[in-house]
Amino acid sequence: MKKLRILIAIFLLGGALTTVSAQNKCGLSIHLGGILPMGQFTECPTYVSPGDANNQLSAHGAALFGASLGLRYNYKFIGTHIEDSGFGIFVSADLMWNYVKKSVRDTYDAAKCTKPMYVNVPIMIGASWTSDFVRSPVNIFGEVGIGCDLFKKTTEGWSGKTISYDMNPEFACEAGVGVIFARLFSIGVHYYWLGKQDIKVTGATYGEGFAAAPTMAMHAMAFKLGFHF
Repeated sequence: MKKLRILIAIFLLGGALTTVSAQNKCGLSIHLGGILPMGQFTECPTYVSPGDANNQLSAHGAALFGASLGLRYNYKFIGTHIEDSGFGIFVSADLMWNYVKKSVRDTYDAAKCTKPMYVNVPIMIGASWTSDFVRSPVNIFGEVGIGCDLFKKTTEGWSGKTISYDMNPEFACEAGVGVIFARLFSIGVHYYWLGKQDIKVTGATYGEGFAAAPTMAMHAMAFKLGFHF
């Protein structure tokens, strides 16, 4: 079922990109950003046991401020009766990554254990609005979107004794606002709900009894700098 959801998300993204490109009514932009984790995603556990899939780091992520790189298409209703309204349809995909906080890194380093990190790939489709102030180089925008987040906790452990985790797809949504300068650069603030992610072990190279997969609520603020073409 989860593999099917991944395929559907990729199909929707590919189809949307093909449509907007073919009709030449789109604006392409690339976004660099900082990711501020929130809630359980950034909470520190009461204890950390490096290389143990059952430790509290799977329920409290201790995620540090991270980074993102994204691609976005915005479809414009050129040649329609709402052409001048500023409304559009967008599709986007971002790669977000967060390291763990220093206190957790120090614990892993003391045990000479490879540290995990968190990777999120939210794929969104939604509605956008951009102002069109006459003779002004500055305009404002807003957007809301829904889609799927692909979450991955990276491998941890020692050489020959590693723990790997499944990639987990969950429903996600986002909302953002910002300003565009000369229709070339933008600065935006976005809220992402990335789902309640199951932290499931996919493989371990040594015998250990694993408890039921913990669930971590993932949400974050993204601060983005966009380059528009």
